[in-house]
Amino acid sequence: MASARSPLARAFDGALVAAGATAEAGDRVAAFVDLVRRYREPGRHYHTLRHVAETTAAFHLLIAADRAPAAGVNVPVCLLAVHFHDAVYDSRARDNESRSADLAGDVLGGLGCPAAVIADVRRLVEATAGHHSEAADESFVNDADLRVLARPAPSYDRYVRRVRLEYAWVGGGTWAAGRGAVLRNLLDGPIYATAWARRLWEPAARANLNRELSALSLA
Repeated sequence: MASARSPLARAFDGALVAAGATAEAGDRVAAFVDLVRRYREPGRHYHTLRHVAETTAAFHLLIAADRAPAAGVNVPVCLLAVHFHDAVYDSRARDNESRSADLAGDVLGGLGCPAAVIADVRRLVEATAGHHSEAADESFVNDADLRVLARPAPSYDRYVRRVRLEYAWVGGGTWAAGRGAVLRNLLDGPIYATAWARRLWEPAARANLNRELSALSLA
């Protein structure tokens, strides 16, 4: 289990304190331990703590790269959203993001976070459902969440295999049809919303998605 002193735990606690949480340290640690338990649930192969850590790193990279639009972004709020965005995950369900947002609201409320912070975290978590960004903070969180799409081909292929394991209960033909629809939806327009990601990540992401889509059509 991730330690309460791990970099991810420190990032979570730092974001809580910066966002105005009034709870004691022990309660904040307990909240992180519960998140760890959730991200370690059986059946998770991609949507794990590693994904949270990688999304956190991608978010920091984007914030540093796009300084002008990042100026008005509440970084602690975004980091809390990153930690909660896949806290509820069931590959058979269609409401994971809304349930994760509900969980975030309950937990952050219990930790004494201001109502405005809770509302923003909920909004950011729900925005990861379709990755449609209507505000600057949503752009940074969504693009960080989709960072894996632009990884080198071997890393991208490992990501696909891990997601497929999470959908092991889905038959091959059904998987190909559903996954193909997801890929085509991502390819229908820009994948990323921030300027830096569009310039640096978009080409590789489109190449990976098109390659996977071609492979699905041949399966």
